[in-house]
Amino acid sequence: MPTPKLFPDEKLIYQANPHFIFLLGPISGVLFFWFILWFGSCPTLDIFSLKSLCHLFASFVILFSIAVIYLDWHFNRLYLTNYRIIKERGIIGEKFVSVWLSKIQDLTVEIGIWGRIFGFGDLTIESAGTYGQMRFKGLPKPLEIKALIEENIQTQFE
Repeated sequence: MPTPKLFPDEKLIYQANPHFIFLLGPISGVLFFWFILWFGSCPTLDIFSLKSLCHLFASFVILFSIAVIYLDWHFNRLYLTNYRIIKERGIIGEKFVSVWLSKIQDLTVEIGIWGRIFGFGDLTIESAGTYGQMRFKGLPKPLEIKALIEENIQTQFE
């Protein structure tokens, strides 16, 4: 997994993907669709070759969909360095957005009931830069990440 290009004296402190539980919902939906197609629609085709083609199509769709869901999760990443926070997004094309730690004005963590149970939440970073707000949904241990960011902001001012 390529990390974003760092400056010569910049160090990667932390990196995180969204919580793995965010894979379960979309994959469950795809599996449900596959189940309906495999056992509901395909058996209604009486001709053997059409039924086989339907099963082949259903298998291809399920594998392709799960691969896309996984890759979208895998390439949605937060990086914390000693100078900035970087958000990476994109499967084929990549988008990197960074906020300098010295420009951060506010850090907000939101944790819902499911987040309290499974240990994830949303982190919103407000900055003085052009993007203004950067939101990371479903981060594991968001309070620990917030504390780590605040600790690195403080070390910059010492």
